[in-house]
Amino acid sequence: MKKILIVLTGGTIGSQVEGECVNVTDTSPYQLLRFYEEAYGKKEGGIEEAFEVIQPMAILSENIGLEAWSRLCRVMWEIPYEKYAGVIVTHGSDTLSYTSALLGLLLGHVEIPVVLTASNYPLGEKGSNGLVNFRSAVELIRTGLLRGVFTIYQNRKGENIVYLATRLTEADGYLDQFGSFGGVPFGRMEEGKFRYISNAVNPGLSQLMEKRSRIAEECPVLLQNILFLRPYPGFDYETVDLTKKPAAVLHGLHHSSTACVAGETGSLLWLLKKCRRMDIPVYAASVKDAAGRNYESARKLLEKGAIPMENISSEAAYAKLLLLYNLFGAAAKEKVGETFYFENLPKCVNIL
Repeated sequence: MKKILIVLTGGTIGSQVEGECVNVTDTSPYQLLRFYEEAYGKKEGGIEEAFEVIQPMAILSENIGLEAWSRLCRVMWEIPYEKYAGVIVTHGSDTLSYTSALLGLLLGHVEIPVVLTASNYPLGEKGSNGLVNFRSAVELIRTGLLRGVFTIYQNRKGENIVYLATRLTEADGYLDQFGSFGGVPFGRMEEGKFRYISNAVNPGLSQLMEKRSRIAEECPVLLQNILFLRPYPGFDYETVDLTKKPAAVLHGLHHSSTACVAGETGSLLWLLKKCRRMDIPVYAASVKDAAGRNYESARKLLEKGAIPMENISSEAAYAKLLLLYNLFGAAAKEKVGETFYFENLPKCVNIL
């Protein structure tokens, strides 16, 4: 039986508690394997027989930046996937949805399961789901049913949810619960078995197993930044500093595909005009139907040059632009409309 490769990056699932402080060290991520061996080692035939382990970084995920992401991308890009039954990436929960989207787009062509997971509390603490999440990731790989990139995380109901990596949405700040863009996760792990959730927004299992092309022939180095802005009442766009000139601007939208177009510097139209003068493309996400019926404010944004990204989460839109602009430069604009790994959902019929 082929081994599973474990890629340790830190986060709560790889942290230790010292007094009132939770932090990672070079050795703390290996606690996960010690806990797993105590619980399941005999059944798996021993840790050394079941897993191979690498640790490219030990970092709390809120501290991840483009340099660390570039390092992780390079490590993941160079893995000889044919050697393994699957790959598990342990990660912090704060930015799990962003790294999931990034690796989903980068590795959607991989022919084995790549599974990201995390933990709500440090391992060993009451209520921690880290070991359960890791176990579910192992079980998903051992089923041999799937290929592609997924994220697994147990919710407060005790359900072991399987997400398509490009559809995971950020956990809320109160209950620490993740969501799935489109409202429906891809499946669940139940007693070691994968249960697919059949829904119009989910690709079928046969579609998931289709061969996909790489997003590029080389791994990107993330040097060009994307400025990501979110709308809120009272946003004064004159405060946005474009001195460093990002490769592009991603502007989030309200759920109805809108943002403010009234007034002067409080209007996104003001920023669109400024960016046009500086030759900075501005993308808007998520747009439900750029060519269909829209609110007047949404129509104005598109007329004045906002480039629509349709039916995509904020995390996936950001990761997609970051990858494409660092891979293709200005030519990225021609590729944004492509779907690489299920990041664009089917058109929603319930609009307006």
